[in-house]
Amino acid sequence: MERSDKEFCSDACRSLNWQRNNRVPVSAYTAEDFEGLRAAIARREQRLVEFGKKARLVGYSLRRLHPKRELTRIGVVEFPNPDRKTKRFPDESGVTRVLRGRYFRWAPFEPPRVPVAGYYTTILHFEDDSVLEIGEHSVEKVFPAVPFHDKEGNRYDLKGKMIPKRSPTTAKARRKYVPRKHSTPNDSVVPVEPTILEHIRVAVARAIQAEREVDRLRGLATPPSDNREQAARLDSIGDQMAMLTAKLSAAESQISQAEARAARAEAQLAQTSETVRFLEAKLKHTALSASAAEDALFESRRDRGKLARQVEELRQSAAASVRTGATVSAVVESPTIASKPAPAQPSSAAAPPAKPATVPSEQSVTRSVGQSATPPAAVKPAVLHRKTLSILKPGGGRI
Repeated sequence: MERSDKEFCSDACRSLNWQRNNRVPVSAYTAEDFEGLRAAIARREQRLVEFGKKARLVGYSLRRLHPKRELTRIGVVEFPNPDRKTKRFPDESGVTRVLRGRYFRWAPFEPPRVPVAGYYTTILHFEDDSVLEIGEHSVEKVFPAVPFHDKEGNRYDLKGKMIPKRSPTTAKARRKYVPRKHSTPNDSVVPVEPTILEHIRVAVARAIQAEREVDRLRGLATPPSDNREQAARLDSIGDQMAMLTAKLSAAESQISQAEARAARAEAQLAQTSETVRFLEAKLKHTALSASAAEDALFESRRDRGKLARQVEELRQSAAASVRTGATVSAVVESPTIASKPAPAQPSSAAAPPAKPATVPSEQSVTRSVGQSATPPAAVKPAVLHRKTLSILKPGGGRI
């Protein structure tokens, strides 16, 4: 409830008061407040790079209609305005600049300055001067002081009223503002109370102002009769755009889910690769162990063959020794047996020849010297067992 007749000490004070009431300080916003828009542009840039887009992304711009759709004279408005210099978001050093350009910077990311919150059509600008429209995205942080503008260069506020162009100031108008001096009450001047007529004039002025405000609001609420069909068409187009925006949001959510599944699949693939590498290393180690075992088996088989050959040689040498001993015995006994003739057999059938007795050499020598030889038929042959060959083996063990 401020007074309507209040005065300011200077133009700067009046401007500061208006800015405090109608503008949001830039320091209240940060680049993180526009993270949704930045993430959407980053996803689209990554997909374009994957599809083979070689041109580098340099910036983006926004586009939308005026909030009051019946104001068709304004049409579609672009942010930033490519035909004039516009104020930009403060850079990393905190400096706010006024630049001429048809897009906001992408690297580093420059947040947009738009007048109203809502969905804006996003357009990407590439290094080779090509552009690409990627649909509508939401912007929640706004700057109400940013005006709308048409193709002729006229500016409009949020209510659709045209902002008058400033006329070039003269030297007289550029003079320093000097506040008006307030008159001090004088004792000689008697204060006069307002009369009834003055009260009536003030009441009439307030009533007229209230009626004008009511008429203005009624005109804003009810569109002109000439533009009803066009307004209905614009409303239908707006509904279609809302449906398309909802479908696009659903598609983006599905794409995000697919990207998350792809990331999980990549993680599982990396884990499987680690397992495969571990199994390959284990298989190599097993192959080396098997090769060493085969070498050891081959060595054992070769040693076994050597031992078998040595045993065979020992057996042959033992057999040769036995045969040599039997031959010597037969040679020593043959003269003794021949000195005495064998008695004749009374049977008509001839007796079968007797097998030569296998007698040790020591016994045959003794008999030939001091005793008479026993007939060959009465001598019992000595049986040679395998154990008797053990005396020929070094150590006396069994073969």
